[in-house]
Amino acid sequence: MNLIPSPRAAGRGRKMNLIPSPRGAGRGLGRGAALLLTLLLAPAGCAHKGKGPGAAASPIAPVVLPKTNAEAQAAFDEGVRLMRMGKRHYKEARKPLQRATELDGRLFEAWHDLGVIETTLGNFDKSVDDFERALSIQPGARRTLLAYGESLRRAHRPKKAASVYAKWLESDPNDFDMRARYGQVLREAGDQGSLDESLEQARLLLGAAGENVSHTVIAYNALALTYYKMGKYELAETALKKASDLDPKSAFVWNNLGLVAFERGHDQEAFLDFQKASELDPKYVQARLNKAVVYLDCGDYKKARTELERAVEIDPNDAEAQVALGVAARGDGKFDLARKAYERALDIEPDYPPALYNLGVLYMDFDKVPAKAKDYLTQYTQAVGNDDAKRADAVSRLKELK
Repeated sequence: MNLIPSPRAAGRGRKMNLIPSPRGAGRGLGRGAALLLTLLLAPAGCAHKGKGPGAAASPIAPVVLPKTNAEAQAAFDEGVRLMRMGKRHYKEARKPLQRATELDGRLFEAWHDLGVIETTLGNFDKSVDDFERALSIQPGARRTLLAYGESLRRAHRPKKAASVYAKWLESDPNDFDMRARYGQVLREAGDQGSLDESLEQARLLLGAAGENVSHTVIAYNALALTYYKMGKYELAETALKKASDLDPKSAFVWNNLGLVAFERGHDQEAFLDFQKASELDPKYVQARLNKAVVYLDCGDYKKARTELERAVEIDPNDAEAQVALGVAARGDGKFDLARKAYERALDIEPDYPPALYNLGVLYMDFDKVPAKAKDYLTQYTQAVGNDDAKRADAVSRLKELK
């Protein structure tokens, strides 16, 4: 996991919408700073040789469920009513939905909505459990399976997500969206076998797209992202330019062209690509985050902070964007703002290593509160593996704090 150890580095992320639209995004590693990759309905996990597009489909048949009792239905309806009032009411909606499942354990829609709530609140492991309960009741619920796979991805379990998508593709090999997500999680798994299979899935997507322009753009984007993950930047750029020729107004394609340009050391070109993506879609968070990365790389913390404040306004539940905002604020001398941003990241995703590390550094180097610095750095070392990039620095700092 990439950390953001100094004001010059900005972070990657994992999350997007519960069921990503073509604006959905993931992250890519940057050269001095980590940039964000648009994953656009694409998957990652273990290599799985399944049926290709065009094969006969045998969809999972829906289970006929008994009628829900009136009390459970009323509780469910109340939960739905609260959810429709907006995300700020999600915690409130949790109680009636839980009550509905207690009254009728086979009310799979209530389990699904509980999964949606937990995902939105950043409780990905809990959301995985809820979606699994829903699917145990109604295994043919495609909408629930999509949400389940996305929750697994955001819980950093791409190989499990890949197995979920692969199983669905066995029953419906012509599901374009599912195949794109399968390729995404294969990319995120990152090992050579998974990347090779992700490349094969992108090629299958191209073959399945036919005359559908939007599908062809998605397929070229998936191909480019896999090449990018493999370090084959020229091939990635070629695929993205084909996508942009087909759809010049595709924000995620311009964002990814910027990512590739940045990796190749063409910072000005990268910034213009990110700017183009932002102009095409002013609410596209990833492009704003990437513009901020370029500003951070140049040491312009104030402009980076402006972009990041807008990004977290658009999506206040992105933990990595909050950490990036903390980095920019710290570089701009706004230590209180930096602290609040890191703490907000931990509210969104408890034990989030970049937030723990950066809070430790803030309390050690700037606020001069050794006890809190020690606490956060200790939590960080407990949350990451021995091969994590900043673990050695955290261990060194802890020795100084003894």
